[in-house]
Amino acid sequence: MTETNPNEQESGARRFWHRHRLAIIVAVIAVAIIGWLAASKGTAMRQAQETVAAQRAEWVKQAEAHQAGMVKQSLNLFGVPLAWAVRREMMAGNLDQVDQYVIDLVKLDGIQGVTVAQADGSIAVASDRRHLGTAFGSLYAERHLTAEQITAEERAPGQWLLVVPVMGLNARLGTVAIEYRAPPFASPATAE
Repeated sequence: MTETNPNEQESGARRFWHRHRLAIIVAVIAVAIIGWLAASKGTAMRQAQETVAAQRAEWVKQAEAHQAGMVKQSLNLFGVPLAWAVRREMMAGNLDQVDQYVIDLVKLDGIQGVTVAQADGSIAVASDRRHLGTAFGSLYAERHLTAEQITAEERAPGQWLLVVPVMGLNARLGTVAIEYRAPPFASPATAE
């Protein structure tokens, strides 16, 4: 009779282990490395995407601030010749010509309303005829009636108020207020 070794199956597994242990160890290490690389690549990609998104948001914020600065500067520069043109007509008492300026101004893109107040604060010319004869202070801050410099202020994002004092030789003739809506800023995020 032949004797069977009860550990024959175990010895077969040991034999397999002894013969292929290097390959098994290398395969387990390779699987572990591949898993680690996949996990670290996913983490690195998320971190890179978060960094890029934060950088993009910062650039958009800087670009919007730069655009707001450019709009403010442009409005202030626009106010200088406007003040001279309105000054000439107000000194001559020619409010019909000032009214024509107002009609032409509101036809320009972005200009939503124009109001011209006399020195006493009453509105003499307006693109919205309902405001004629009303007090300037009912539409805008009273401080604008005494301002000595052209001011452009952003009242809401993209909504600007340009206030132009109209000065005579020795007294204030009036104040021009222009409501302007700047074109929207096209950020790279919204352009895609």
